[in-house]
Amino acid sequence: MSRYRYAYRLLPLELCHGCRLCGLLGLLLLGLLTAGFAWGESTDSSSRTLIIQLDPTTRAIQGELRQHLSADASFHLLKGLTVTSAQRGDEALAITQDAEGRWHLAAGDDAAGSDLPVTLHWRGTLPDTGQRHRIDVAGTFLPTRSGWYPQLGDTAGPLSLSVEVPDGQLAVGSGSLIEEQYDKGNRYLARFYHPRTREVAIAAGPWQLRERTVEGVQLRTLFPEKLDKAFAETYLQRAAEQLARFQARLGPLPYTSFSIAASPAPVGLAFPGFTLLGERVIPLPFIPHTSLPHELMHAWWGAGVGVDYPSGNWAEALTTYLADHDLAEQQGEAEAMRRRWLADLAALPASQESALVAFRGDADPAGRLIGYQHGAMLFHMLRQRIGDAAFDLGLRSIANEWMHHNADWQVLIDAFSQATGETQDAFFTPWLTRPGRPSLHLESVQVKRQESGYRLSGILVQRGQHAPWPLNVPLVVDTDAGQINHRQPMDGLRQPFELSMTARPRALEVDPAADLLRHPGSTPPILRQLTLDPTTRVLALDEAHRALAQRVLGREAEAITPFDALRDEGPPLLVIGTTDTLLEWRQANHLPAPPEPLETAEAARFWMLPGQPIGLLSGNDTDALAQLAATLRHHGQQSYVVQDGGGQTVRVGVWPMKKKPLRVSFTANDFSSQPSTSQPPVSQPSTP
Repeated sequence: MSRYRYAYRLLPLELCHGCRLCGLLGLLLLGLLTAGFAWGESTDSSSRTLIIQLDPTTRAIQGELRQHLSADASFHLLKGLTVTSAQRGDEALAITQDAEGRWHLAAGDDAAGSDLPVTLHWRGTLPDTGQRHRIDVAGTFLPTRSGWYPQLGDTAGPLSLSVEVPDGQLAVGSGSLIEEQYDKGNRYLARFYHPRTREVAIAAGPWQLRERTVEGVQLRTLFPEKLDKAFAETYLQRAAEQLARFQARLGPLPYTSFSIAASPAPVGLAFPGFTLLGERVIPLPFIPHTSLPHELMHAWWGAGVGVDYPSGNWAEALTTYLADHDLAEQQGEAEAMRRRWLADLAALPASQESALVAFRGDADPAGRLIGYQHGAMLFHMLRQRIGDAAFDLGLRSIANEWMHHNADWQVLIDAFSQATGETQDAFFTPWLTRPGRPSLHLESVQVKRQESGYRLSGILVQRGQHAPWPLNVPLVVDTDAGQINHRQPMDGLRQPFELSMTARPRALEVDPAADLLRHPGSTPPILRQLTLDPTTRVLALDEAHRALAQRVLGREAEAITPFDALRDEGPPLLVIGTTDTLLEWRQANHLPAPPEPLETAEAARFWMLPGQPIGLLSGNDTDALAQLAATLRHHGQQSYVVQDGGGQTVRVGVWPMKKKPLRVSFTANDFSSQPSTSQPPVSQPSTP
């Protein structure tokens, strides 16, 4: 497909009345009208019309905003931007700027009773970089509320957004794509519409366009030329497959288009009608199968049904469950995913625990584990509790009733309560408000013969600082005649259970498929134990390697000397050195060798000492060390990682754990008319 193309998807349009444009904005409107665009004024008093011209080469921006305003307003614009006019109909409005740079707009006479919108024009040069925005020929990103447009008030309403960029650029913005084309100067013009929003985001870049229509949705990729040729069709195909699956479950996508756009920044962000993926991320082979479905699912949750952030961010948890976990289910890997989630959560130090309801979308690793994995496990337990039919009915109810409105956790609770016909507050509330997770234990397990067969009994015990939590505990009994599955409700610290069966029981296991949000007991050491703990220290056997710790941990850490390293058990420790130096240090300190022979394997390797919060990072030279250190952030769930000389990861894994603390096996001596004493109480560590 060629880089430039004409594409028309026109809705019924009316000629604009009462619009006064100046300078280049007048030319823009002339171009729009000549090309068949026309703008109608909405009768909705909360509607906004936003017309933007961008030139990434010079960082120039011009804008026009039309919006009803019934009272004076204040707003912020980035340094370098100036309001050039403000009016309502023929009335010029007073606009001033204070010493802090904020603009103040007087609504004018009879503002409250006027049917005419206020029209604002502004222009200037955007700063080349900022804390949130970016404008550059290689890629532009203007997020909502970042000072590139006037934010007048906070009322949600319809948005008509027009974006014009120069030849060689394409653009995408909030909402559904309504129409796009090129004017006579080959400038790209696109119009987007959102039925109800407070936010506006724009991205642009030197992109190629590919698209296909799937179930009424225009799927589009916007990639630079090389990425387009290599990956666009893969992304379109994968998006098409997932879109069909998601729509079958949740109902129609809330936008008539969905664009997958590339960004020079290392991001993965979802917006109404589009997602931004980093150019370095797009080539990674797993991204179309993991991150892409996740961002597409956000079109329903977060970018569709909005989040009432002051009351907590539920959208990341639900999106993770419905996209990431659903994909794992399709591939038969859901149990393994849940076990990884529980192991990650078990690595959280007590100081990093917080309640799920407190999660707002934090960027810190600890907050993300709680907001994503902990929350996803909550939805998994809910689905197991109420069944697939009621769970999906609740999802569709939320989408139908709250699309383009902000919802809080109570909205979700009410929807699932309605779907089941019984309140779910008692289930949700403890999981939302109590930090941490329970540990489960078995006590007093007995097997008795009886006339009709066998009776198996015992006590389930919950432990943890904030226990108990409501659980529906899976109990699986292996018998001579097959498996018996039972769900035991548990709302207190101790819960007796009793099962009768005709066939002889061989073993009892509690939660064998990791369906419960709980501390998993003994877990293998993983890298995340170092990265999550803010007290992790660093021992660089060569001072030149100490800076690599920041790449591994994502932050600065306390540096210690070899003398201090093993004086006491202390906080977690990361040791860095060349292959021979680190080997000598380990042997001199009488620390065990890795369970697998990898200490001198390939060019570089990282491994955790079994049973100790100590991670060892070694490489044959500084370059090999640096390559591995830069990629370890992707391997937080691993006990060991090995890279070759080209920087390719050739081995990863988790040290095996043999013990199953929630499994009891029965022998012939256990079957009597008296309580069995052959099995001692089963225990495991409590949640930190």
